[in-house]
Amino acid sequence: MHKQHGYYTVDGIDFQSKIQACIFANKHNKKVEWKFNNQAFNTYNWSIEPEQSLDQLYDKRAKDLRENYDYLILSYSGGADSHNILMAFIRQNLHIDEIVVNVMEKASSKFTIIDPNNKSNWNAGAEHRLQTVPRLKEIENTIPNAKITVLDLSDFLFNSFIEYGDASWVVDRTEGLNPLNVTRFNYTYFKEVKNQFDKNHKIGLIVGVDKPRTFIVNNELHMAFDDRAANIVPVSDYLSDYTNSSVEFFYWSPDALDMLCKQAHVIKRYIESNPDKKHLWENFTVEKFRLVHERLLRTILYTTWNDSWYQADKATKDWHSEFDDWFSHGYADTTSYNIWKEGISYVENNAGKFIKYKNGVADGLLNFKYTYKIGRINHHEF
Repeated sequence: MHKQHGYYTVDGIDFQSKIQACIFANKHNKKVEWKFNNQAFNTYNWSIEPEQSLDQLYDKRAKDLRENYDYLILSYSGGADSHNILMAFIRQNLHIDEIVVNVMEKASSKFTIIDPNNKSNWNAGAEHRLQTVPRLKEIENTIPNAKITVLDLSDFLFNSFIEYGDASWVVDRTEGLNPLNVTRFNYTYFKEVKNQFDKNHKIGLIVGVDKPRTFIVNNELHMAFDDRAANIVPVSDYLSDYTNSSVEFFYWSPDALDMLCKQAHVIKRYIESNPDKKHLWENFTVEKFRLVHERLLRTILYTTWNDSWYQADKATKDWHSEFDDWFSHGYADTTSYNIWKEGISYVENNAGKFIKYKNGVADGLLNFKYTYKIGRINHHEF
């Protein structure tokens, strides 16, 4: 069990899978508690801003990871989070052994519009051609010894549902049940990647996870850690047999608390310097974070991001994520789609009181979170 990534407790029993925890709790009428590095996060003083710059703290995190592993793999999308990680390595001339990119082009390309002006979340598949490929071309000469691997998971998506044949495909999932989340980190499905895990190396798989989720209550800034965000990377679902490998959250880690704290204070100072933006941090909603904060934070937190680069809006739904519209609209008459739907129905029927609904449709499990106070918003006089 990878407890550093978060886990669940129900009636004294620990679960890595939120699906299993909620089904068990629903059946036995018990409460579910999410644990996420509580000891480290609760004892850290979030009110004091670290002196180092964000880039210095990003660099330190990258250096620590390089020193701790024999073989480093970066999960890269070309988005702001993963690109910033990559640049932290490049800035210091630190070697990355492999950069892995996940795509669904074989299945989704005919539903994707390669148009830089179309940034709709249903068109997120365009990011690979419009953003990921250009960034990789820019850096391939900078880090010529890094292996770049592009994995198309289309066949795995459809074949895996067929192989299961029924709703049992949901049983071992951590949480995310939308098609993209189910498939995108299954690196061991591909022989050329699996061979690396079979070697006697200490392997670190770096993923970005998320930007800080901050909000204002009573004129004080808080930062939240949400279990759905922590569970968005189901790599551990596929790497349980490889004790030589670890998934490293680059940002949301107890080894990176100074970085997280600095990010929150940078956001705080941005709000203080831009009081007209304060309302964007009040009355927090997932939609506001995904559609507004995400775009603002790219340049607030990362010196490595260029706002002229392409990135689609983030999805606001969960099981029925807009990122997967190509699947639900283009393949609704397939056996794989029907088996996917069976799995969704199974969880809805067996985890009843933990289901959240959007517009009357079951669309995920209720969220658990921890919040930490950063400090009072003080507006500057000019």
